Amino acid sequence: MIISNHVDSPPKAKENVTRRDSAKQQIIHYIRVHQIKPGEKLPTIRAFCDHLKISRDATWRGLRELKKDGWIRDLPMRRYTVADAVHTEILRSLRLRAIFSGDKYIYFSGFRRLADALKAQCLQQGLDLSIKLLPLNEPPSESIWKNCDVLLVDSDSSSSLLKQFKEFPVPVVGLDADYSDRYRTNLVTDHQLGGRLAAERLIQKGSKRVCVPFFKGSGDNPRVKARIEGFMQTWIETGRGADNLSIVPIEWSSSSFEVSVKVHEFLKRLDKLSDFFATDGHLAISFLEVLCYMGVDFPSRSKLIGYDAAQMGALTDPPMTTVQQDMEAIAKAAIERIVDFAHPTGKRGEVLRIPPVLVKRFSC
Repeated sequence: MIISNHVDSPPKAKENVTRRDSAKQQIIHYIRVHQIKPGEKLPTIRAFCDHLKISRDATWRGLRELKKDGWIRDLPMRRYTVADAVHTEILRSLRLRAIFSGDKYIYFSGFRRLADALKAQCLQQGLDLSIKLLPLNEPPSESIWKNCDVLLVDSDSSSSLLKQFKEFPVPVVGLDADYSDRYRTNLVTDHQLGGRLAAERLIQKGSKRVCVPFFKGSGDNPRVKARIEGFMQTWIETGRGADNLSIVPIEWSSSSFEVSVKVHEFLKRLDKLSDFFATDGHLAISFLEVLCYMGVDFPSRSKLIGYDAAQMGALTDPPMTTVQQDMEAIAKAAIERIVDFAHPTGKRGEVLRIPPVLVKRFSC
């Protein structure tokens, strides 16, 4: 039950605050971060003093102000607990921050969709969300934690975060990032299932020979590796045989034109045309465009399935079938976990796997 009509919102940080106000704000921040529920005791005054690095008198005055405002109620032996009436309001006042890789805009189009989905979920739940961009290969600074109660981080920013900080002052949720037991929750797309979906679709369409291209250097990436493994497992289990399956690295480039040149060179060397499962969205678009340039008809002479780039695939000629990460489902799961963390405070490393979807179009 939300009773925000007669409960003060958490005070915003301001310059020249008194010790009492500072203690009050820090205690509210502590309640938010640790998801303390009604009936659970708050730390002792001495523990708060040590944790918040403030005096006993300032801590006591801060608690007294919170009790006056209806945020907490007192227990015997000068202990306190969160008031029942404001527990939901405290959770709803969480300040969320999502970190995405980018400079002026989010680099990966899929994560731009995820950012939009997070905004929509937070608007629906009445949560405060800010989005901060972190340029690639730039370490995050301490400022990412400022005025933040829960941090969400994308896969490209995740490695920088883990290298830069040994401890996190707030819970962190990984958004399709590499698994870390330092994160409170790991939300990951089931990429192996994505590979299986692609294999099942090609098999259903009668494929006998398949090439699986990937960007050179990405083969050790857990997500790409899982896509390839899922495809191979399904392909071989159905009796197609490893002899009719080739896993091919393509040199990566930031230039789409250079990638297309590499793809063209590879296709010219093929002794026999096959069907394709491209493990990267941009790579899939390059294969589709080059094959069309070479006069290959889809889906009669060749079939192709990409991974991600569903929006771009809708604009290609022919429209591209692709396995798509369900960013809306990831966003919904993230906000649900933040609003109601089911595990006790301090437990970390939870993993939630989100199934991808197959967007069926003309290329397969």
